[in-house]
Amino acid sequence: MKNYSFKINGQNYDVQIDEVNEASTMAHVTVNGTAYEVEIAGAKGSVVSRPQVAPAPKEANSAIITPSTAAPSPRLSAVAPSTGYAVKCPLPGTVLAVKVNVGDKVTMGQTLVVLEAMKMENNIDADRAGVVKQVFVQQGATVMEGDDLIIIE
Repeated sequence: MKNYSFKINGQNYDVQIDEVNEASTMAHVTVNGTAYEVEIAGAKGSVVSRPQVAPAPKEANSAIITPSTAAPSPRLSAVAPSTGYAVKCPLPGTVLAVKVNVGDKVTMGQTLVVLEAMKMENNIDADRAGVVKQVFVQQGATVMEGDDLIIIE
């Protein structure tokens, strides 16, 4: 079961997809408390792993679809990393603290960033000694796996 919140032309829709029948093109969906049995357009009657979503035509972009409870997270603008070793985010989460600043000397094993992921605090430590050249995140930022957090030279 998956839950989604959509906002289409100013109207909020809470959608719950209860069951997708893998052997047919039918799915059980609840929209704002009303249950529907829907047919997945373009699906074949054989085993379907997941419904495919086609991109909307440009003229259909007048309806903005966003989760109704989502709040924008603070993120720094994308800056091209300088040369040096990039400390990457190991898993998605929220930055609780940045323990270093540009120009700081760091030692191997020193905690650089504290990240909340899966309701746990995770220390992101330096893999090597060096000097902090760039910091890409700030407290409260949402980060994804593989994002650059800090550059050490």
